[in-house]
Amino acid sequence: MQRIEDMGLAETFRLIEKLPEGVRRQQALAHALDELLEEEIEYRTGLRHQNAGWHQVSSVGGMGEGRGECTGLVDHVGKAAERYQQESQWRTMAAALLSRLTDRQRMAVLLAAYAIPPVQHCQSPRMMTQSQAVAAQVAILARLGWVPGAVKVEPFKSAKSMQCAASRGRESLLHMVLSQAEMAA
Repeated sequence: MQRIEDMGLAETFRLIEKLPEGVRRQQALAHALDELLEEEIEYRTGLRHQNAGWHQVSSVGGMGEGRGECTGLVDHVGKAAERYQQESQWRTMAAALLSRLTDRQRMAVLLAAYAIPPVQHCQSPRMMTQSQAVAAQVAILARLGWVPGAVKVEPFKSAKSMQCAASRGRESLLHMVLSQAEMAA
């Protein structure tokens, strides 16, 4: 049997539909939530900023192409495909789930998911402890899309306060993921 940690989101949701209540189902729900949070973090830290399809247009870009009827026509379907290639149903689901949390819980959940434990022989700016994430929370939250001072939320004073808010947020998200999985069935 395949390990839950090696499954994609579609496989995990199919597994959740089939599993009876129990520990394995809770593990599958937690894995699905982790993957959805990872999808949202990846979008917020990189894919959102690619801004595909909205680059500056050169006024001399079509010079020398002739004057045929098809010259210079924009392929609107191609532009739309380019612009929305990074969007997915999972990112949309993650954004919808996170929108139901309070600002503080949303920040805590994403901040806790952003910090991944250090792994030997690997390097990533995301490899840090929860305490280091709290120390760098202003910079991390800015990377995740929050403008400092735009949201009236007190900063987390310690890793424990962040983890408490994150666990409350994750708990409510797990219930929502379960309802989404049941609706997909």
